[in-house]
Amino acid sequence: MWGSALIEDDFVIKAEQPYQEEVVEAIRKTYRFAPNGDGWFESKMNCTAGQLVKRLRKARRHNKNSSSDIDLFIDDVRTIKALETELTIRNLSWANGVEHCIKGLGLSDRSLKHLRQFGEARSISLQQACQLWDKAEVTMKMLDEHEDVWGVEEQQAWANAMRDRSDARKMWRTALFHADKLSKAESGYLEFVAEELKKGPMRVSILQDNMNEAGLLRKSFTTRKFTTLLNMYGEEFDIIKGAERGSYVRVANDGLVLKDVWAYGAGFLDADGYITITERGEPRAGMIATGERGRVHCEDLYKTMDCGVLQLNNKVHKNSTRSQHRLQFYSKADLRKFLTGVMPHLKMKGMQAKAVLAFIDESDPVRKEELKRLVRFKNWEDDSKKASELLNSWGVDADTIGKYAEGL
Repeated sequence: MWGSALIEDDFVIKAEQPYQEEVVEAIRKTYRFAPNGDGWFESKMNCTAGQLVKRLRKARRHNKNSSSDIDLFIDDVRTIKALETELTIRNLSWANGVEHCIKGLGLSDRSLKHLRQFGEARSISLQQACQLWDKAEVTMKMLDEHEDVWGVEEQQAWANAMRDRSDARKMWRTALFHADKLSKAESGYLEFVAEELKKGPMRVSILQDNMNEAGLLRKSFTTRKFTTLLNMYGEEFDIIKGAERGSYVRVANDGLVLKDVWAYGAGFLDADGYITITERGEPRAGMIATGERGRVHCEDLYKTMDCGVLQLNNKVHKNSTRSQHRLQFYSKADLRKFLTGVMPHLKMKGMQAKAVLAFIDESDPVRKEELKRLVRFKNWEDDSKKASELLNSWGVDADTIGKYAEGL
């Protein structure tokens, strides 16, 4: 299973001990890598496997009496790194049958991180690189088995295979590292933003102001260009879109970097959430997101807020490969904690939040019905057709609904 060696800088990663297939598969199904794609050593020890081995080798030179123990530790590091590499490849939906191509094309720490981040989103280009590499490998194997002296045809085939290998590597690097095409100044902008976002989520305007104060941003670099740069290349610097429109957040190896989880939750709720009371009188609130970034948002808020029900990896529809994730609040205790926390920061759904909180503690059935209608009407207020249908079904007008909000 671990027959091939993975060379990264001067560090040869080679696992000698084979693992049972079921063990590897069990780990694959239960372990998720860090949200920003970092490997095990980067996320748990803040260094790469190669850096750790170099430290161990240095320690071995100064502790000769413990050299055999240190050698065993180095072997363990290599084994774990090889297992991490194997699981990274197996987690790719398209990797079956082309594992040898992926390893041949090169798997540095940076490549592995980007495969975990973008392996699915950029799968078409990555698969094309694998196909080209495999074609070259097949040709070279046939030529190796050719017993006669090579003629012009064989020499041309060898040259074509070498060119295909070179093209495959170039295609692989281009697909994995989009940001490599950026200028030094543009990369500098993104590095600055990534550092700024360690303080918490920020809007584009604030980021631009901070860059101007630092004397980094050229006047010709407009807000539109800056936003495009963040959207297209930000993820390669662990920068993703935030909950609020026009905002961005840093993804660390332990999750989103949030300064105020309730303010962030409020932005998420306003942008991609709902607050309602069902026809049966059941208060509900929740947030919906798609894709891997959406999963990070939902998981981090669930973990930090310590309330709600997390539902991950639902299909958007039958034929879709894109996943949908939900963080929902059903119980009175969860609704009270969540809505009370986000209330001061809500910009669009503040009235619905107040009404639901009042509904939870209200005992008068007449008042509860008024609050339910208020919430449902506010949710459809901007849809004149739906709002009119609700008012007609209740036999009231908009002014009457407005009175239900008095006292909240």
